[in-house]
Amino acid sequence: MYYKQWLVNMNRRKFLELSLSAAPSAVFLHTLNCRKAESRPPNILFIMADDHTSQAWGCYGSRLQPYTPTENIDRLRSEGALLQNCFCTNSICVPSRATILTGQYSHIHGAKRLDGRLVPERKHVAKLLRENGYETAVIGKWHLKERPEGFDYYSVLRRQGRYHDPVFYQAGKDWQGEGIEVKGHSTDVITDQSLQWLQQRKNSSSPFCLMCHFKAVHEPFYSHDRYRDLLANVHIPEPQDLYRPSSPVGKRFEGWPLQILAQRYLNNPERYPPPRLSITDKADEKTLLKATYQKFIKDYLRAVAGIDDNIGRLLDYLDENNLRENTVVIYTSDQGYFLGEHNLFDKRFMLEQSMRMPFVIRYPGEIAAGSTIGDIILNIDFAGLFLDYAGIHIPDSMQGSSFRQNLQGRSPKNWRQAMYYHYWMHQPERPAHYGIRTQRYKLIYYYGLVQMGHSPERCWELYDLRTDPNELENQYDNPDYRHLVAKLKRDLETLRQQFNDTRDPLDPELWSE
Repeated sequence: MYYKQWLVNMNRRKFLELSLSAAPSAVFLHTLNCRKAESRPPNILFIMADDHTSQAWGCYGSRLQPYTPTENIDRLRSEGALLQNCFCTNSICVPSRATILTGQYSHIHGAKRLDGRLVPERKHVAKLLRENGYETAVIGKWHLKERPEGFDYYSVLRRQGRYHDPVFYQAGKDWQGEGIEVKGHSTDVITDQSLQWLQQRKNSSSPFCLMCHFKAVHEPFYSHDRYRDLLANVHIPEPQDLYRPSSPVGKRFEGWPLQILAQRYLNNPERYPPPRLSITDKADEKTLLKATYQKFIKDYLRAVAGIDDNIGRLLDYLDENNLRENTVVIYTSDQGYFLGEHNLFDKRFMLEQSMRMPFVIRYPGEIAAGSTIGDIILNIDFAGLFLDYAGIHIPDSMQGSSFRQNLQGRSPKNWRQAMYYHYWMHQPERPAHYGIRTQRYKLIYYYGLVQMGHSPERCWELYDLRTDPNELENQYDNPDYRHLVAKLKRDLETLRQQFNDTRDPLDPELWSE
C-alpha cells in the first residue's frame, strides 16, 4: 500500500489499538488445543531489514507512532506476537547476521567486527534445515563476505549493495564475478525475487525457509520516488535530548552525534536523497540540527514505507496460495538504531535504541493474535526457534535456546533473567564495551576507554530502566546502588564465563585480534 493509502489508514490506528486491548486468550486456547496435525513442519518466512529500529514501528508505540508507515508490520503484530525485550548481543550488522544464523556469540562464530566473515565451513541453521528436508533460500543483503552455503538458492548483494539498480550474486554464477544488475529499487527487487522463488517452487512437497533480507533502512536512507512527498509538510517531534545531549554518552565520548550527519548532508549532498538540506553550515547549531533531524527522519520513514508495502506483497502471496496457516512469518531488524536520541545516529552502543531488535511473529493456531512477550530474547535464540519448528535437534554448539514455549505463553521457569552483551569494534568515539542487562537494570563497562588512559572506575555506567527508561542518568556512583553494582558485576562475570568469553577485557591481545 503506497503512501496516499497509508495517509488514509493512519485514522485506523485508534481502532487497531482498541482491538489489541481485547484479550485474545479464548480464541487462542481454542485454536491451540484444536490445531490439526500437519503433514509436515511449517514453512518459515524470515524477513529482516537493516537498521529498522523499534522507534519507527507503529506497534512499539514510540513518539513517532503517528508518523510510522507500518500498516502491514502492525498487521503482523495484530495477528501474532510482539517481542518487547528482544536484543542483539553485538549491535553491528555483520556480527548480528552471523549470530542469527549460527546461534552463537561473536567471539565463537568469529565475526566480531564489520570486517568479519562467516566462513563457509561454519555450521548454521540453514544448513541444518536443508539437511533435514527444507528447501532454503536467502535473497537480499548478505554482508558476510563469503559465498552463502547451506542454501538451495541465493541471490544476494555483496557488501552494502546499492539502493537503485542493485547488483546480485546468484547461485550457480561466479561468486567473484561481476554480478547481475537488476533495474529498480532494491526493496522492490528483493521482494520480486523472493516471490519468484516462491512461485517456482509452488508445487514442492517440501517445507521452505526463505530469508528475505532488505538493504533498507541503512544510511543513506533512499526510498523509491513514489514516497518522495510522504510527510513533506509534517513537522515530526524531536527527541528530548537532540540539541544538547544530557546523557552520560555525550559526557564520556563523542559517539556519532547528529552534527556528523549534518556535515555529510552539506558536504556530500549527492550521496543522499532529495530534497537537499536547505541550510548552510553557518547557521547556529540548533537551527542546523533541527533541519538535519527533519530531513533524516523523513528520509528514514520513507524508506520504511517501501519495506512495509513489500511485506504486504509477501503476506498477500501467502494468503492467495493457501500458505498462511502453515507458515511462520517473522519480521525483524539486524539491530536497532538511534533516531536522534542522545543526539546520536547509527547503532553499536549497549543502549536501548541500539541493542533492541524489534520483532513480530505470526503462526496462526499456535501464537495468540495480539500477544506480547516480555521475556528477554536474544539473537542467539533465533536459530534454535527455527530448528524447534522444524523438529530438528538443536546442536550443543548453539548458545541460544528456542523460545517457542515463550511465544505460546508458557515461558520456561528457568528462562534467562539477564543477558550478556559484547561490542568489539573499538574506536575512540565508540569504544569497545560489554555489559549485562536484566529486566530492570543495565551495567556497562567501556573497557575501550581504559585502553585510552581513562581510570577504570570512570568507565562504568549503571541505568535503572524503570525510573530512567531513556538512560539519561548514570547511577554508578550513587551510593544507593552500591550493593546492586557489586551483584551485577558478579553476574556479569558469571555470564562472561558461561558463554566462553573468558578473555579479560583489558587483555592487550584483544586489540590485536
